[in-house]
Amino acid sequence: MATPTCWIGVAAAAHVRVGRQQGFVMFAHGKHSAVKRLQPGDAFAYYSPTETLGGKDAVRRFTAIGTIAEGAPGPSAVMGATEAWMRRAHYLDAQEADIYLLLPQLDFVSDPAHWGMYFRKSLFSVSAADFSRIAAAMSVGQTSISETSQ
Repeated sequence: MATPTCWIGVAAAAHVRVGRQQGFVMFAHGKHSAVKRLQPGDAFAYYSPTETLGGKDAVRRFTAIGTIAEGAPGPSAVMGATEAWMRRAHYLDAQEADIYLLLPQLDFVSDPAHWGMYFRKSLFSVSAADFSRIAAAMSVGQTSISETSQ
C-alpha cells in the first residue's frame, strides 16, 4: 500500500461545514480532476480564508481535518453545483487553528511576507511534517489521523 499523501484544501468555512455534516470533500468548485488526485487513506485539512465564497468575512483558520474514505469520486449536486465531484471522507473532532500562529512553523511557506500566495490554489500537497504541525494545532494527533484511514 502506498504512503498516504497529505493535502490542504482551500474552501470557505460555510462550504467546509456542509461537507463535514454530509461526510464528503470537494475541491476546486467540484472539479473531477481535483478529487481524483486524492486516494483512500490520504489525509486532508481545510484552510478557510473566509466564511463565505468570495466574501470579505475573514476566517483565516484551518477549519476541518480528516482522511479520504474508501471509494471512487462520485458526482454531487450539493450547494447548487452542477457537474460537481466529491469523495466520501472521515472527519475528526478538531479545534480550528489560526493560520498566523502556524505560519512560522510551516516549511512550505518559504516567504512569510507573501504567505497568502501559497493558499491561492484550491488543493495542494504538503509534507507529513507540516501536516502533523497543522494536526497538532487542531488538537488532533497523528495517531487519530492514521486510525481513520484504516
